[in-house]
Amino acid sequence: MLQNIRDKSSSWVVKVIVGFIILTFAMFGLDAIVGAFTGGGDEVATVNDSKISRYELEISTQRQVRQVLSQMGPDADPSELNENLIRQRALQTLVNREAALQAAEEGGLTVSELQIDRLILATPEFRGPDGQFSADQFQVMLRNVGLAPRQFREELRKDVLINQLQGGVSLSEFMPEKYIRQVIALDSQTRDLRYIALKADQQKGVSVSEAEIETYYQNNQSSFALPERVKLNYIRISQDDFMSDTEVSEEALQSAYASYQQRNAGQASYYASHILLDTDSRSEDEAVAELEKIKARVEQGESFAALAKEFSEDVGSSADGGKLGLVEPDSFDADFENALFALEEGGVSEPVITEFGAHLVYLDKKETVKQASYEEMQPVLLADLKAKKAADKYLLMTEELANASFASQDLQEPASELNLTVESTDFFSVQGGEGVASHPAVVRAAFSDLVKEEGSNSDLIELDDHNAVVIRAVDVKAPSIRPLVDVSEQIRQTLMIEKQVAAVEKVAAELIEKSEASDLAEAATASNYAVTSAEAVSRVSQEIPRAVVQQAFAQPEGRVEKVVAGDTVYLVQVTGIEQPEMSEEIVAFYQQAIQLSQARNTTQQLRAAITGKAEVTYL
Repeated sequence: MLQNIRDKSSSWVVKVIVGFIILTFAMFGLDAIVGAFTGGGDEVATVNDSKISRYELEISTQRQVRQVLSQMGPDADPSELNENLIRQRALQTLVNREAALQAAEEGGLTVSELQIDRLILATPEFRGPDGQFSADQFQVMLRNVGLAPRQFREELRKDVLINQLQGGVSLSEFMPEKYIRQVIALDSQTRDLRYIALKADQQKGVSVSEAEIETYYQNNQSSFALPERVKLNYIRISQDDFMSDTEVSEEALQSAYASYQQRNAGQASYYASHILLDTDSRSEDEAVAELEKIKARVEQGESFAALAKEFSEDVGSSADGGKLGLVEPDSFDADFENALFALEEGGVSEPVITEFGAHLVYLDKKETVKQASYEEMQPVLLADLKAKKAADKYLLMTEELANASFASQDLQEPASELNLTVESTDFFSVQGGEGVASHPAVVRAAFSDLVKEEGSNSDLIELDDHNAVVIRAVDVKAPSIRPLVDVSEQIRQTLMIEKQVAAVEKVAAELIEKSEASDLAEAATASNYAVTSAEAVSRVSQEIPRAVVQQAFAQPEGRVEKVVAGDTVYLVQVTGIEQPEMSEEIVAFYQQAIQLSQARNTTQQLRAAITGKAEVTYL
């Protein structure tokens, strides 16, 4: 309910929060919302007494995958992503968020309904063509993603609480101006320089012997260690497999349509207006008395919209004659809705008291919901009935598989009995593998005593609500060291690079010695090496190698210094230093940037401390 509000902008941080919630719902739809608010699926972690569901993790993972792909550009290849790593990061994000929310609530931070209302009013996505908040637009946007206003408000409340917790830290950061000016002097400085690039792979006459390879292998055994690994056979059942061979009779379809008609008989859409009086500045009795006078004027023929413009204290709707637009069930207070749904079109209610104040409710329009024809509903009903039958078959088959695999000494017998297929994984460690081996529950079961040590079939493992597996270890490899023959070429390349770098560093030392008698350019020319010159190089310059830039800003003018980057040795000489003027505008800009940077670091430390204190269990 948007009540008693001045329509003014909020901070950009909060606008981003609101926009992010809307974007998340728009991207992932109703399933994401249902999962988030009902916890759909088994848990993957607990934070104190709160649970994080597998569904929430999948939604968070998908969101992060999309963000990474967006950063990679239009030609991004999803197959290049390490989804296991992204999933781990997504889970940690969810854990951190839940821990922060609990800390905010335990710390006494609160968000009033008035604050939530202000945020909603300040959100551009909820404004109409005139630039003002539109109740219809608000309802439409949430309805399009299947979200009730109360759910949206609750999610927004959580994010604002977390923002308050972190914002308190951010506002405490302060940097003295002297320090700011020192930072500006270093950051805005530019340098003229010259450098030589000495490539290791250009060094001739370097070789590696078999004895050197053997010695390196013996001295670096830990680098070639392989963890314990297991290979599985498994039987997988998916509910989707039962969809194609599931038939639905015409009689069943007709029966389902009849049920649909019965469920939706008499359903209507209600369009409402209201007049709100604040009960903070007056008592409830006083507000009710005023509303009864207004109601009497409506019953005498005066326009409800005109009276709403004159008396309603809900800034979000009063200018529009109190219009709230379409009212969905469970969108408003129960007493408010009960009063509305009891009205006939054009009727006005008795005063209603809610947490927002005292209301007069007016029914602008009541439209009977037109039921879809059988032809329109047939595809929907068919899919629904197929899904229900497939779910029944899936449930029955999982029970049969669980029983058959429990009583069997292998997987071939239950697979043959149930007409299923035995599949295999590659070897994988406790870090997981590909396919079903990427699922945490499968990995845990694979390395359990039951499966790995006793060699038994696992219990039924539910991957999600529609997929399950039974696994059996077919081979286990103990921790070992990779044989020399498998890593010989890798060692050869490592030693070759080391020797080449050593050779090129020797050349670099000779050039530095020669440059002391003249300068880098003359020494390079005398030894037939090319010199690259660059002017006005800043700390963020991209035109020359990053290692050269960093070294140039770490050394004094005139001296020749060496820096190694991979298989290349650079010789760098600074030939000039420029220090631009420092205006007050630049000082102010840097002060804000440094303050935000330090606040971000402090916030990260706070987040880590909060999560560290919480009792977190990963399931």
